[in-house]
Amino acid sequence: MSGKALPRKLITMAAAVLTAAGLTITGSATASAVDYYYEMPYPAGEAYTISQGPEGTFSHTGPYNEYAWDIALPANYEVSAAQGGQILVSGWSPYSSNGIEVIIRHSNGTCTQYIHLNRAIYNAGTWVPQGRIIGWSGKTGAATDYHLHYQVINCANRVSIRSTLQGWSPPTGSRPVSVNTRA
Repeated sequence: MSGKALPRKLITMAAAVLTAAGLTITGSATASAVDYYYEMPYPAGEAYTISQGPEGTFSHTGPYNEYAWDIALPANYEVSAAQGGQILVSGWSPYSSNGIEVIIRHSNGTCTQYIHLNRAIYNAGTWVPQGRIIGWSGKTGAATDYHLHYQVINCANRVSIRSTLQGWSPPTGSRPVSVNTRA
């Protein structure tokens, strides 16, 4: 047995013993948004243009917007939860450039953020299922036109996290078809 295999085997056996005893090992691992499935934040069967994708040069630079998508939704159009979770923020953002926003915390410890809304529907603390309409698209804050600014963020500091939508990263100019059914 190699020197590397022995520690791995001991860790595996220790984890099995603790699990059998009803205990689990938890670390302070960072939530992985790339390995977590998020659906398009609009109704199933519909497709809208990605007007700016992650690492876009217009406004998706820096840690707070780097991995965001701008989706060219029409004015006052329904915005759906990309995954179920608890609403943390719903209403005017403390950051004026965001306008009206909704932030939802998910079971993997990440949050999804929906910015520039004309209206947010639910209060903070409400649990919503994936697909539930959570607000209406708008151009509040520093938006130059109607669209939805969507991204996965670190819940504690609002820093953008690399993620996927329906298993891939739709580029600028694409028109991804949603599979997000209403809840």
